[in-house]
Amino acid sequence: MNQIFKDRLSKLSSKMDLKYLAEIRRGFEKECLRVDEQKNLSEKPHPKALGSSLTHPYITTDYGEALLELITPPLDDFKASFKFLTDLHHFTYHILDKEFLWASSMPCRLPEDKEIAIAQYGSSNLGQLKHIYRRGLGYRYGRRMQTIAGIHYNFSFSDSFWENYHALLQSREPLKQFISDQYLGIIRNCLRFGWLLPLLFGASPGLNKTFLQHEPPDFLESWDNETLVSPYATSLRLSDLGYHNKTQSTLNISYNSLAEFLETMHSAVHTPVPEYTRIGVFKNGQYNQLSDCVLQIEDEHYGMVRPKRVILRGERLMHALTERGIEYIEVRALDIDPFLPLGIDETSVYFLDIFLTTCLLLESPLLDKNDKVKFQENHARVVKWGRKPNLTLISEEGNERLMKEWALDFLANMQDVAKILDEAYKLDKYQSACKEVQQRLHNPDILSSARVLADMKEHQGSYSEFVSRWSHNHQKHFLEKSLLKETLDYYVQLAEDSLNQQGVIEHSDDVPFAEYLRQYLII
Repeated sequence: MNQIFKDRLSKLSSKMDLKYLAEIRRGFEKECLRVDEQKNLSEKPHPKALGSSLTHPYITTDYGEALLELITPPLDDFKASFKFLTDLHHFTYHILDKEFLWASSMPCRLPEDKEIAIAQYGSSNLGQLKHIYRRGLGYRYGRRMQTIAGIHYNFSFSDSFWENYHALLQSREPLKQFISDQYLGIIRNCLRFGWLLPLLFGASPGLNKTFLQHEPPDFLESWDNETLVSPYATSLRLSDLGYHNKTQSTLNISYNSLAEFLETMHSAVHTPVPEYTRIGVFKNGQYNQLSDCVLQIEDEHYGMVRPKRVILRGERLMHALTERGIEYIEVRALDIDPFLPLGIDETSVYFLDIFLTTCLLLESPLLDKNDKVKFQENHARVVKWGRKPNLTLISEEGNERLMKEWALDFLANMQDVAKILDEAYKLDKYQSACKEVQQRLHNPDILSSARVLADMKEHQGSYSEFVSRWSHNHQKHFLEKSLLKETLDYYVQLAEDSLNQQGVIEHSDDVPFAEYLRQYLII
């Protein structure tokens, strides 16, 4: 434990009213594929009864028309966040007709790439922009990669916490700049120690062979005629099979300051790539992508943790961050746990709160290119080999270090943070979550990634049969319970309002799309 961490922890627990620490705001963004009764990707359009995917605040689509995204608002009530996510699942299951939600991050059996339908958002300029952006992703990375699903965790401290923490550290920075700098410090430490997240919460050690369009890499083994697995993998979703591409691997997005982040992101969205130029922006009478640059827009950057801010409709994130600073961070390192009806449980979230608060309190030195290479290597080892006995990672000093030893040492810091979080919330849940994680580190067979393979072996089934069985279990879990009338009425009204709102937007456009796009891309 370094001295800076000790000092900050001591000040936080002795000099600041801990009630401000008990105001953490949490939000979930859960992606999940709609799958038909034959375990194939659904070919049906986004159900109209769920509302407009363009304007509904909580139920939308991600890349594909069949890739639902369920979104909860930022809430500082832990139970309320889970209830909101539960209600979204409950309502969605009651609307789906002869379909179910795929209970895993790696997709079901897939058709040919060109047959995977891209999400549609209507005829408005904004709707066209969202669709064309996704068309560009399909050209750049293939549509298969965009069928992968995960859970994003949106995390922020309250304004009152930041005001008091700012005073506690006796910072002379303007408060807005201080908050952005502190969130970037959290992100840098997430990059250093983020390998813990796929180790503990990875749940995708296998995949259906239809996901690959080339010879499988050496670390994959054939399980049966339709399944490939990596015996020690934690998260194939987060490996170079999933959200990874060679063009983005050359990016050097800086998290050393907000100015550097914006500058390096600005370069990425304004630097053409010959390969993408050949695809063309407008070709043969249609838009293929929004631009031919490294990133079409900043949303395309697949970072494990990203700085975010609530944006206005049609606003660019970079503009919002420039004007108003960082408001929260988005953690994108969580697989869907196929054994859980929501894909995530309370223990996971308690652990994330501790982890992110620890990343705030730890010293967070600035990063250089060598750090990025080291972090990428550690990440790659854990997602492919995380449960391998005596696995080593590259330490902060550049030496090989046993992963388990490092994880347990880091957990010791987290236990001190868990104690003050329990004091703040008047609970014992945070310390219990630490103890549960410690058990997982000592016994990797109880990690979800290990349980997936054990379950497949026990039932002598394929990856798709395993996920289908648990998907139907979760479907039954939700359909067995009646949806409260007031809840049903609320979501039915939301759906109707969102459809009406889409119509208003479509009738209010006053410039041609080409001009709308030109203005949108100006930063």
